[in-house]
Amino acid sequence: MKTVYIYCHGFASSPGSQKATAFAQRFRERGKELIVPDLEDGDFRKITISRQVEKITGVLNTFSDAKVGLIGSSMGGYLAALVAQMRQEVAAQYLMCPGFHFLERWQERVARDYPDVNGLPAAITVYHYRYDRPLELDTGIFEDARKWDTRVLDRSLPTRIVHGVHDDTVPIQQSRDFAADRSWASLVELDSDHGLLSHMDWIVEDCLKFFAREGV
Repeated sequence: MKTVYIYCHGFASSPGSQKATAFAQRFRERGKELIVPDLEDGDFRKITISRQVEKITGVLNTFSDAKVGLIGSSMGGYLAALVAQMRQEVAAQYLMCPGFHFLERWQERVARDYPDVNGLPAAITVYHYRYDRPLELDTGIFEDARKWDTRVLDRSLPTRIVHGVHDDTVPIQQSRDFAADRSWASLVELDSDHGLLSHMDWIVEDCLKFFAREGV
């Protein structure tokens, strides 16, 4: 059976991020096929959870009878977990600082950054790493996120999580709670921040070893 690996990049990021590039290079050196889809499709302002999930499942649909290993960073980790819950061909997942509780975290951020706005603004400003500048984001993403926020991620499949203890974007406690409630998930806490770039070589190697151990 063919094995395919899919990398899900983070929020306000791109397939050309440092992590995605490092993974693509190392997987290529090992002769493994790693697909890194652009989850924004050129329209960051109108991005939603649903659009990104649809993009990932669209990639899955191009392969028949394939075993899939999902890799996700930040929001991409949350997206990977959502897709893995729905698609049985996903055999294992490797998540880096996964952005669980997306809706709750961003609602808190909007309330903090826009204290004088009555209700939810039509758009907010978010720094985008691909373009190296702030861009507007339609807050319709939060309404869309409500239907995903209640999804229970309880499918038993091999899951490896790595998370920086100094992460000030996604609290490491969220990964601790996720792993504690799921016997099939393991968590490695790293002396790093949300970007995990200080441990990049180790992480890519750990990911490859994880998939090998799980026969993926």
